[in-house]
Amino acid sequence: MEAKLFRELYQLVFSTAHPPRGKRRQYCDRWVVLMYFWSVIHDRSASWASDRRNWPATLDRPLVSQSRLSRRLRTVGVSQLIERLMLAVSERFGIPMVKLIDSKPLTVGAYSKDTDARRGRVANGVFAKGYRLHVVSHGRAPRRFVLLPLNEHDTVGAAILLPTLEGFGYVAADNAYDSNEDYDLAAAAGHQLVSPPRECNKGVRDPRYNGAHRLRGLDLVDSPLEKCGQPSAFGAAVYGFRQRIESAFGGLTAQGLGPLPAWVRGPRRVALWAAAKIVLYLWRLAKKEGLMA
Repeated sequence: MEAKLFRELYQLVFSTAHPPRGKRRQYCDRWVVLMYFWSVIHDRSASWASDRRNWPATLDRPLVSQSRLSRRLRTVGVSQLIERLMLAVSERFGIPMVKLIDSKPLTVGAYSKDTDARRGRVANGVFAKGYRLHVVSHGRAPRRFVLLPLNEHDTVGAAILLPTLEGFGYVAADNAYDSNEDYDLAAAAGHQLVSPPRECNKGVRDPRYNGAHRLRGLDLVDSPLEKCGQPSAFGAAVYGFRQRIESAFGGLTAQGLGPLPAWVRGPRRVALWAAAKIVLYLWRLAKKEGLMA
């Protein structure tokens, strides 16, 4: 199964546009990325992929040494290629009118020496140490992400991701995104944010504290006519799409993007690991839905 997936990824990687980086390099960015993906498929470290004993006997390409592979994974070219792969696969799902935004905790051990990992809340009354993956998703297909420490609020990730929204329409989110800033950022990108109000803002329509875009979003999910028997069915339907990003997070967790393994520490390694897991998830999802040949 892993060998078949690798062959399919091989075709994807070598068909994705990517400019060559220097004539003196013995190994191209594409082969470096494929070696890293081979380790991610097996939930192993990058150094594991440098050992020929961990490859099929039919492999006829030279492997990158452990030290060189580690250096090359830090280059801009490799990061750009992985980003292009993610965009290339996610494009197959199209651009829906309703986008989704949410975050997923990526935790490390409580006694980890990762100085960039921070302690933050992962659920009501539950705290852990690690990072938070903020994602914009087209249905169950993650489109873009940003990695921040676990103690950063969702609105920090939203300030980075909302301006990247494509097309027009709506963006559904939970009540952590109920702020004037997020509503205005979504509106500037041609979208109406649909988020349930925070407890302190439920039923409040004071224009001194709520901008025009926020008032419209609140009316969509917290209709003033609800007590008269006329709730906003449209707003509820738009917000109902949010379960799809929860489904995507569940799929990513099932495929290994959950608590971080011991060799994935530091923002660079965590972001690289998350990007590879997302590409693999997108590829499997596209194959399942018949979007890949």
